[in-house]
Amino acid sequence: MRYGVSHFLWHEQLVPLFGNIAKSDGFCIDFIFYRRAVDENEDEALIRNHDLGVNDFSMEEVAQLYRPSFLDSGRKTVYTAAMGLDQNQHEIRRCTTKEYYHLTGSSVYAKKLQQEKDAAGITAIESATPTSKTARNISFLRFADHLLSNMDRLFAFYGFCTAKHRFNLYQGKQRAPEMMVNMLLNGGAKYNRKNRF
Repeated sequence: MRYGVSHFLWHEQLVPLFGNIAKSDGFCIDFIFYRRAVDENEDEALIRNHDLGVNDFSMEEVAQLYRPSFLDSGRKTVYTAAMGLDQNQHEIRRCTTKEYYHLTGSSVYAKKLQQEKDAAGITAIESATPTSKTARNISFLRFADHLLSNMDRLFAFYGFCTAKHRFNLYQGKQRAPEMMVNMLLNGGAKYNRKNRF
C-alpha cells in the first residue's frame, strides 16, 4: 500500500489521538503534549474487565511486595506521609512549604533581590508608590506621576539582567516537584544519609 500526503492531512474521519502545543512568552517556551480524553464508555469497559479486589491480597503479600504510603496535605506542609504498615514503628516523611520554596530557589532569590533593591534605592521608590487601585482621578494621577518620574530608574533596575534569574526560578519550579517525589519515595538526601554531599 502506498501512502500519500492526503493520508497524513486532517479530515473528518480522522480522530486525533495526541495533541501538541508550543506556547512562549518571549523568553521561555512550554511544550504541551497530551492524549485525548477517554470516553466514559471506554472507562466503564476498563473497570468492568478488572476483577481484582481488596480481598485478593493478604497483608503478608502487601508487606512483602509493596510499600504502602498514606499521604496527607496541610497548610504548613506540602505533604506528610506515613510509610509502612506497622502500627508501632513506621517512618513519617514530610516536605514543608519552607522546604518547597527552598527547593525552587525562590527564597534565596528573594533575599538577594531585596539586598540589591536596598543598595540601588528601589525599595524606597516602590514603598512610596501610591496605589493604582482607585476610582478617584486625583489618586490615579498621583500614581501615574510617581511612576513616570521614576520610570528610568525602575527600567534600569528591572532590565534584561533579571531574565537569567527568572529562567533559574522557572527551572527551580520545574525541578522541585520531582525532588519532592524523590524525597517521598526514596527518602532523598533528607532521610538517607548516603545521598548527602
